[in-house]
Amino acid sequence: MKTRKLAAVTVCLLVLGLAASAAPSSGPAQSQAPDRLQWFREAKFGLFIHWGVYSMIGREEWARQILQIPLKEYQYYADNFNPTGFNPDEWAALAKEAGVKYVVITSKHHDGFAIFDSAYTDYDVMHAKYGKDILGPLSASMKKAGIPLGFYYSIMDWHHPDYLPRRDWEKDRTTKGADFGRYMDFATNQIKELLTKYDPAVMWFDGEWEHSNEEQRALAIGRMLLAMKPGLLINDRLFKREPGYGDFGTPENYVPATGIRNPDGTPRLWEACYTMGWNGWGYNRYETEFHSASQLIRQLVEIVSKGGNLLLNVGPQPDGRIQADFAARLRRIGEWLRTNGEAIYGTAASPFERLPFFGRATVKGTTLYIHIMGWPQDAKIVLPGLTNKVKKAYLLADRAKSLAVRRVAKDVVVTLPARAADPDATVVALELDGLPVIEPWMVGAGKDGRIDLPVYLADIQSDMGQRAYLDYFYRTTMLANWQNVNDYPEWAFTTDKAGTYEVRASYASMWGGQAGYEVEVDGQKLAARTESSPSVYFPATFPVGKVSLAAGGHALRVKITSITNNHAMNLEKIVLVPAK
Repeated sequence: MKTRKLAAVTVCLLVLGLAASAAPSSGPAQSQAPDRLQWFREAKFGLFIHWGVYSMIGREEWARQILQIPLKEYQYYADNFNPTGFNPDEWAALAKEAGVKYVVITSKHHDGFAIFDSAYTDYDVMHAKYGKDILGPLSASMKKAGIPLGFYYSIMDWHHPDYLPRRDWEKDRTTKGADFGRYMDFATNQIKELLTKYDPAVMWFDGEWEHSNEEQRALAIGRMLLAMKPGLLINDRLFKREPGYGDFGTPENYVPATGIRNPDGTPRLWEACYTMGWNGWGYNRYETEFHSASQLIRQLVEIVSKGGNLLLNVGPQPDGRIQADFAARLRRIGEWLRTNGEAIYGTAASPFERLPFFGRATVKGTTLYIHIMGWPQDAKIVLPGLTNKVKKAYLLADRAKSLAVRRVAKDVVVTLPARAADPDATVVALELDGLPVIEPWMVGAGKDGRIDLPVYLADIQSDMGQRAYLDYFYRTTMLANWQNVNDYPEWAFTTDKAGTYEVRASYASMWGGQAGYEVEVDGQKLAARTESSPSVYFPATFPVGKVSLAAGGHALRVKITSITNNHAMNLEKIVLVPAK
């Protein structure tokens, strides 16, 4: 993994025999009947597995590049790869217990080593000490468990003599005689081999950024694959993520703030791949901190509420066992799904643009699901602009007990139990009199003229490597673990009239850290630094400066400019107070 940002590329419009004048938005995958995508659209939760020779080094899947290991030295690990603890039935059982609906595994990563029996190379598991095929038994175990299996395949190949370019530190490897076209013959044969021998449900490509789509034969390979198996799903990376190409988009380690759309504006099927740890995808023997089960459950909810799937990654140990830290988190997610899976599997994205509490929504037919991640102190939630009649409301954790519902103007108010049924996400199901109909709701000033912008009303923006997340700190929600300067919250709000406002920031600054930050609204920027809060964990409010706003809509964002530790800025809210 660890993709690189790419410039826009030009892609030929001739796809699967369509005329060059045809609209390209559908891409090759869309030429087939739409129901071929239905199982994936409904699945919502998949398991990603990064595993290969690099696991023996224990420094992530990019170990050979990061540590600049020469091919001859790396050959030692390829020769001695011997995962005697690999048990495909145990992997399948864990996946089933976790509630995942499909699995994707690295058949060949950038190092070029194939963990399957390939007729086109000796650089595979059959020539390692293990000497046995891995994908065959795994395919059989997953099939027995009823879990579709897909294969990651890297177009980049650091081992093959015909792959170009070489790594910039490989001074001893000549490029004389290398032929990238010949390499693509090899890669095409291996890709066909994977389909013919193992019949995968998904082909998940990566490592595509060093060559054009034409050089990599992207469209030809896409046509070939769908001709071999019309029901196969292909991700967008085969086509360098060109908008509209491939069956689904693949944001990596971040959640698009408002989901993904096709060039024509229609919703795009997408899947966010996420690591369970913080550093890399393959096994890292030195990594001891991982996303908590709570964070992962909420991440699943967040992604599904925006119309996506979560592909959650684990990097098994060199011997083939999935380490206990990962297994425990997967089992906890599975436990949560056994109660609340109805609100995840087969659902559509939230009909609300935003909710006025720390929660998300999904919908299935005429049933609306509200995932509450921060339990309100007054035990009530307001669903703004829900025009439907609510026939019945209840917790998925206690279906027999109905919840009180009343209408207040354009809103629906649901009275909850005093305490959450689940500390990570408690789901309320509302059976409606029809498909949800929502009137738009926008943040505005209260009766006193103040505009409150809590973090749970913000869209969390990030281009890649998102680390900040919303967390509920007993009585309030804060943006926690904020250490990536590319992550920032952004709010949309309105003002009825022009005026000058005092900007105040409410945050907790923990463990003696300090951060520089900037509040920007309508081109006006206010710079500030965090101060030590009176209490370690509970936020306090500090002045930032003044801004002048016209009547109408506005966008406000807060960005970190410097930070000393990931607890230096736990933002609760921004408040705009009319200046006297």
